[in-house]
Amino acid sequence: MATKVLMPALSPTMSEGTINRWLVKVGDKVLAGDILAEIETDKATMEVEAVDEGIITHIIGSKSDELIKVNTVIALLDGTENDSIENYNNSSNESPNIDTILEDKNEIKLEENIESIAEEKVSIEKSNKILASPYVKKISKDKVIDLNLIKGSGPNGRIIKRDLDEASNIQKNNNINKNIIEPSSIRKIIAERTTKTKNEVPHFYLTIESRMDRLINLRKKINSVSKNKISFNDLIVKACALAMKRNPESNLSWINNKIHKYNNIDIAIAVALKEGLITPIVRNADKKGLSEISSEIKSLVSKANQNKLLPDEYNGGSITISNLGMFGITEFKAIINPPQSSIIAIGSIIEKPVVNNGKVEVGYTMKSTISADHRSLDGAVAAKLLKEFNDILEDPFQIWLNSLDMEVI
Repeated sequence: MATKVLMPALSPTMSEGTINRWLVKVGDKVLAGDILAEIETDKATMEVEAVDEGIITHIIGSKSDELIKVNTVIALLDGTENDSIENYNNSSNESPNIDTILEDKNEIKLEENIESIAEEKVSIEKSNKILASPYVKKISKDKVIDLNLIKGSGPNGRIIKRDLDEASNIQKNNNINKNIIEPSSIRKIIAERTTKTKNEVPHFYLTIESRMDRLINLRKKINSVSKNKISFNDLIVKACALAMKRNPESNLSWINNKIHKYNNIDIAIAVALKEGLITPIVRNADKKGLSEISSEIKSLVSKANQNKLLPDEYNGGSITISNLGMFGITEFKAIINPPQSSIIAIGSIIEKPVVNNGKVEVGYTMKSTISADHRSLDGAVAAKLLKEFNDILEDPFQIWLNSLDMEVI
């Protein structure tokens, strides 16, 4: 019996992936643990290992931008001439994947048993007016192509990939004054996830403005005696961890209609990459000193830029810090990073007139906006967390006292 190699789920939220390249070919003998292929997700490029010993007999054809669903069969070990990857994948679904057959890159003729199923599928799709596979509909949506304007050349006027390519070329010729860029698979996954999150997660927002004069002075003092220079982001991460420690009711997630409450406080950091955002995590941030947090963040950012983060370094997390202050952004609202229940958007530190003991003076302030999931967090809980975060920033000596980093102290 053939051994199936499946598209793995490399993270709890992964639903699709792209095969970057195969490292084996049909006929190769592999052992358990051998690397078979490189898989690209919305977070990183990972490797697929063989789970058993055998001969590679079947490999799924792949395109550089083709998204393959998790648990789809992508290869077979010790298969026979009667085996096919398509049959294995079809047997795991309620109905055969006719769209895959119709969109086969070699455009082979359908066998009689496939034709009867295809005709039944076409008859159902006629009620939808536009005869096109989900693949064609998805690509047309991504490229903003109106399928009503395309004449299909497939069976019963069905719009096939060739028709879509021709329409795309026509659209490019009609838009010579602009460039249409095909997004990477990572960008597509990010787009799908953020759209899904924004549509399904009931966000609410709270903003607070903090006096930053004392935090600025503390950072200057620390950096004057420490070899490892501390950034404002390091201090913000520590302040957030301490605030969440004092508000454990905010350290939870809403997953499958149940509330998951966490014991550890893990702070995710939004890192901007060329292809999009990724959120590596500082684990147990409340228990770490500033120097340790600073070094860990530098290491995680470096790994992220080299596409070398491991799943455990970006999956999960209690809350995310998204800091755009270095770009001069004074205030913004961020989309929650599931399965987390909140994210804090950090603006820039600005110099402005402030009132202190009834007198106007020059001071430094910073705005923070929390986006919270109303399914798991009530307004009062999120407000209490944000207020505690604000109080720690305005009285940052608490950060220093709670730091276990002897080098900084």
